[in-house]
Amino acid sequence: MPKPLPWRTHQHLADAVRAAREAAGWTQAQLAERARVGLKFLYELESGKDTLRTDKVLGVLRVLGLRAQLAAAREPQARYDVAPDYIGMACTSAGVSLREPLSPDELVKALLTGEAPRERRAHFVVLLEEAPEELLRGLVDQVGRWATPAKVAANLKRIADELGVRARPIRWPKSA
Repeated sequence: MPKPLPWRTHQHLADAVRAAREAAGWTQAQLAERARVGLKFLYELESGKDTLRTDKVLGVLRVLGLRAQLAAAREPQARYDVAPDYIGMACTSAGVSLREPLSPDELVKALLTGEAPRERRAHFVVLLEEAPEELLRGLVDQVGRWATPAKVAANLKRIADELGVRARPIRWPKSA
């Protein structure tokens, strides 16, 4: 049975995969073919990308003779005092029923300029019509770090007006 590989971080896993591949004398293309994954996937795995399909990762490990050991344990709550990622949540909400995702860069740029990219207008309609008020308030506050929450809220209203989305009454934070 292969020795368990502790899966601590994506970079740790990436380094272990690269080392095992090189020890086997294989190129990335050879490993990708053996593991039946795309070359791009393998490149992303060895680069430490943190959003890869687990089944494919485990398949690569299996071909290399590695076994992942992932342990879940509850840590003290203080370790999770990280602010929510409203930008990421908004991008997910905006693109949930559309083919192409809304990128964080596109969202932030639109909120800072007041102009939604033409090819992403449907995303903004979905976001404005369907996102919970708390998400919109958090988004305005988070993007407001690069401008002011008031400016971001005004730009969001401008986008809503431009797209013909009826503005819902939103209780903006006092800083907006």
